[in-house]
Amino acid sequence: MRQNIGKPLVAVLLFITFIYACLPLFTVNCINGHDIEYHLLRIESLKAGIEAGLPFLRVNLLFFGGEGYASSLFYPDFLLYFPAVLRAMGLSINLSFHLFVALSIALGMATSYICMRYISGDSFSALLCSVIFTLCQYHLDDIYIRSAVGEYTAYIFMPLLLAGCYDLIFRDFRKPWLFGAGMAGVLLCHTLSTVFCTLICAFSLLLALPSIKRKPKTMIIIMATAALTLAATAFYWIPMLEQVINSRFQYGDSIFDLNYEKLLLREVFRNKLPGLGLPLLLLQLPGLFVQGQLKQKFLVIFADFCAAAGLLFALCSTGFFPWARLGRFLSFIQFPWRLFLISSVLLSFSGAIFIAEWLKERTAFAAECALITVMGLMLIAAQFNFDGNNEGYYSYSDDYFRYEPYTETVIGGEWLPQGVKDRGKLGKKADTAYTDKGEIEVSRQGNRINVENLKGSEAYIDLPFIYYLGYGAFEAESGRRLKADGTGENGRLRVYPEGAKALTAYYTGTALQAFANMLSIAASLFILVVFLWKIHSRGTTKELQ
Repeated sequence: MRQNIGKPLVAVLLFITFIYACLPLFTVNCINGHDIEYHLLRIESLKAGIEAGLPFLRVNLLFFGGEGYASSLFYPDFLLYFPAVLRAMGLSINLSFHLFVALSIALGMATSYICMRYISGDSFSALLCSVIFTLCQYHLDDIYIRSAVGEYTAYIFMPLLLAGCYDLIFRDFRKPWLFGAGMAGVLLCHTLSTVFCTLICAFSLLLALPSIKRKPKTMIIIMATAALTLAATAFYWIPMLEQVINSRFQYGDSIFDLNYEKLLLREVFRNKLPGLGLPLLLLQLPGLFVQGQLKQKFLVIFADFCAAAGLLFALCSTGFFPWARLGRFLSFIQFPWRLFLISSVLLSFSGAIFIAEWLKERTAFAAECALITVMGLMLIAAQFNFDGNNEGYYSYSDDYFRYEPYTETVIGGEWLPQGVKDRGKLGKKADTAYTDKGEIEVSRQGNRINVENLKGSEAYIDLPFIYYLGYGAFEAESGRRLKADGTGENGRLRVYPEGAKALTAYYTGTALQAFANMLSIAASLFILVVFLWKIHSRGTTKELQ
């Protein structure tokens, strides 16, 4: 008989875990971290778009003093709208961000608990998984030291993907929405994490081939799920690919040496960033005792798969992987130890299953002792993480990002066009255009630049917009579209006035972007209709019974 514990105890222990994970948030100042200012700037840019009545701008208003940066084209903003709306409602930068972090922690706890409950069928392993998942070292380091918003929001959806993999391998893909929701959520939070998750999906598909051969209909469901997931998220990935194909960006000029950044084996499980932490390794030990007894159990086989894959990903952060030879092809990873993200998820699930299965034939007292031990181990490890964090706090005033120098925080600036030769000049003359006749002042209105009092003889005018595919310029009086490209000085939008005395320019988007938006809307509506139809069908079936 499987271990189950009462709902009140589950709620109390999850609440304790949540409060402990959020301890650094209980302050009026904002938590600090390596990438914090960039992500706060993203939130402030979304807020500026909301206030301007343009909440879904792909080239954000606030960056580089108004010259713009296509953050929303290349970094998904799915969950960042929550703090952006809070900011638009008047909450402070500090409080809005802390509420966002707390929400991210709570959602991760919920998905890990629900998905493990679905996989194992019992609340004991689900509780263990949620505690380990929430308090594991790399997760807390991502939040409080690195401020890696993309990674720790993608972390929320990885349990859904794992549950989908289990469903695919052992349950004939009965709940394809788990797989689809997991992949869509990861993609709409962090593109790089999607690459790691795709590897897990591919391997799961290989393991599921025997069952797919017995039920060929499963392959049709898999293909339909993949197609709907891609269609529902098309509004993000199609415009991104369009830009990459049609333009050149600075992400190719990588400054990261992956071979240099690789870890020694002893560093993998250290209690320090970058490290995976010793508790995750220790929690795999019960698997040594359940493997021999329960070889044919699907649950243990799945835990073996998670443990092996998690440890393999962790080992790939070291010299066991040929980074010197292959690093140049994988430079987009930036740091080999990013693989700890997927390792943390996999080892959290395998550890919870191993412990629960090891305790299956033992007394309730033994299970309670094990639960207390795991809780204590994870809470102590979390405290070590908090004590070792030297990032400190900072209080951001609500007008912090109105100062132009603070709008230049784009970390490596990977998605600046290659035409930007001098990044230091960006934002310095955001209200000045350059023509072959000299400089001219421009005015801004929302996401528009208006130019008046042209002589009509200018051969070109370089507007203070960093150029991305999709900018348009129009003669003010007639609305005639003017030729525009990205050949302006230092990557600016160059417009050819062709005799116009006044013009306006703004980001209009592209035809492919409009198509991607419509495709995502259509796919989302289709999914909603199918979902409601299934609910109605279940209700009708119950009435007939």
